[in-house]
Amino acid sequence: MKFLLVPLLIIGMFVSFTAALIAMLFFTKTVQTPQDLVQLVLGGPDSTKVFDEFLLKEDRLDDLFQLAEEYKTRYEEQAKLNEAMQESLVIEQTKLQTKADSLSLRETELDLIADTVYQSRQEERLQDLAKYYAKIKPQQAADILQQESELSDTLVARLMGKLPASQMAKIMGNMNPDFAARITKLMKDLTL
Repeated sequence: MKFLLVPLLIIGMFVSFTAALIAMLFFTKTVQTPQDLVQLVLGGPDSTKVFDEFLLKEDRLDDLFQLAEEYKTRYEEQAKLNEAMQESLVIEQTKLQTKADSLSLRETELDLIADTVYQSRQEERLQDLAKYYAKIKPQQAADILQQESELSDTLVARLMGKLPASQMAKIMGNMNPDFAARITKLMKDLTL
């Protein structure tokens, strides 16, 4: 009888474990009907297809993660490149602004030189003209200077200022009194 007890005990354990396993399958809803249980035990259609489908989805998910990582890497590289280009543009813009400022300063200097040269030439011409008017008769000089179409009043005043005082007095004495007064006032304004 002792010998019978051990196999019965083993069979009882097997049956109780099997019952517990079946209960777990129903409890976890792995199988929902007894037919599902029979199909699971007998094998039925290939159940590895389900796992293959999960593997395919998992592989696809891995591919998507890898693709997202590649896009992230490209984005970071492009962002660094854009930042470098922006810094380069700022540097070049600063250089261009410096050159523009330098050119503007140079242009101002050249304009000043041109104005100085122009005024210097004007003074030379005025000096030459004054020498000419100093040599002609005061009456002729007064007649020429009073012709409004030939010389402006300002130019006449500047020219009179270049003449020797005695010659200027003689020419003014031969001018129309109103014109002489206007020129005298302009000469006074120009010397201030």
